[in-house]
Amino acid sequence: MRKADKILKSDCIFDSIHDEPFAGFIATKGNKILAVESDASHMGKWADEHTEYIDCQDKLIMAGFIDVHMHFFDGIFQNSKYMCRDLFEAKSARECRDIIKKFADEHKDYETITGIGWYIPLWEQKELPTRHMLDEVDDKRPIYLMCADGHSFWLNTKALKECGITADQEVLFGSIELDEKGQPNGVLHELDVCSICTVKAQKLPDFQKKKLILDFVSELSKHGITSTTDITVLPKPVPITDELQIIEELEKANQLHVRLNLYPSLGVTDDFEIVHAYREKFSNGKVKVAGLKAFVDGVHGNHTALLLAPYADKPDATGASFYPYELYEKQIAAANREGYGVKLHCTGEGAVRLALDAYEHSLNVNQTLKVRNSIEHVEAPGKEDLDRFQKLDVTASVQPCHLMFTGNTLQLRLGEERAKMQYALKTMKEHGVNVAFSTDYPVAPFEPMLNLYFAVTRADLDGKPVEKETCEKLTMAEALKAYTINGAYCLNEENRLGSLEAGKLADIIVFDRNLFDAQESELLEAKVELTMVDGTITYRA
Repeated sequence: MRKADKILKSDCIFDSIHDEPFAGFIATKGNKILAVESDASHMGKWADEHTEYIDCQDKLIMAGFIDVHMHFFDGIFQNSKYMCRDLFEAKSARECRDIIKKFADEHKDYETITGIGWYIPLWEQKELPTRHMLDEVDDKRPIYLMCADGHSFWLNTKALKECGITADQEVLFGSIELDEKGQPNGVLHELDVCSICTVKAQKLPDFQKKKLILDFVSELSKHGITSTTDITVLPKPVPITDELQIIEELEKANQLHVRLNLYPSLGVTDDFEIVHAYREKFSNGKVKVAGLKAFVDGVHGNHTALLLAPYADKPDATGASFYPYELYEKQIAAANREGYGVKLHCTGEGAVRLALDAYEHSLNVNQTLKVRNSIEHVEAPGKEDLDRFQKLDVTASVQPCHLMFTGNTLQLRLGEERAKMQYALKTMKEHGVNVAFSTDYPVAPFEPMLNLYFAVTRADLDGKPVEKETCEKLTMAEALKAYTINGAYCLNEENRLGSLEAGKLADIIVFDRNLFDAQESELLEAKVELTMVDGTITYRA
């Protein structure tokens, strides 16, 4: 019998299979789980003089967290010293200006000033942002401020010129706001123009790239995230980047302590040559191409989410899809046929229905699918469409903590009746939907406890319910499964990851307490105490 390298013992093991934790132990050898047993008296048969025992007492042991929607490389930059994240606290345009001025003054050596977090629906003073406000901060250096939802940018004049933004520029989806003179006022919406801003703003110094990647991976490990994703925000595939070359080098050097699932752009043609190059290069080990990504709509905050009926606070608008339906139908069928699952960004219920229609078409023309498709965000789906998720084997990739931060803004946009379906976690589960959790970092912090806390409480950080009727709570077991085995299923990795079972990869985390016994008010205080990836301890408190 093979003997274990490590044995972790606890009175609280959650395997992501059963609904209740149990007392027992987990034995690991190399990068695999050897055994998971409930009888601690059996530990001896798996051990020899080289086995390391880790007694976790009554602390929760579980599979590592899987974040199925994160912008990994954007996150590296935005987790760095080059990004001002204090704008999340601002309540007006002027307050944003003052915050970014302080940041700019403190970093006079930075060639570009960047920040994230402004969000007009939550401002107490509704004065709109303009480039002139940011010109007051600095008119020599470009300033790029990303909206909290990631779908708008606020630029100064220097940044507008750097991006080549003009008043007569054709925009397929989104808009360039103009001032009273018909010139760009500094605020841009949606992918066509915002993708330019992202590339220009997030220019990492070459000598810093490797260190910033390692620092970010360490932070993920500290929070128990053992698998994550890089979701593209670009409208077409791009050749393999310098950052990915560094990732490859780190993996070869055994320094990459997280699994990275890549989702390049779906694009608008069925020429997948660039994507095939990705898949050929990244197919084994910790880095792999898991699928492709595309946008269907925008976001509710700026009225670009695609709805089935008009907005409650803007009766002349229903939003729109980025491309005509026929393009999604063609592209998804072609991608699925080539072996690529697809993630579609859909916040509005109209976008969700369009995505399901396209996925159904792909299933009909391809007959059987060996890939996993998903819909990202699903902020307020139509109840009549929920049964189709299970029928078509489509995962709902949701970010519960977003609602915690945006408060009642969806109710304002949709009206009370439609808002009853906002982040309808329990209802989706009742309809058999595979619900997988993620954060959409850097749109929201990557800390998993925020999602877990909100999923089981439906309350804000002060413990106040965010809805009149709190009926969409999940149990702790349901929430943990959404962050583990359900996420593994979304990534087509459930046979290797997502649960504690013999033969699976040893991606395991230990909390500093038993989350099942913790009071709701204590959940946000919970910390990961140990993280293991491939049987190697990558973080220890």
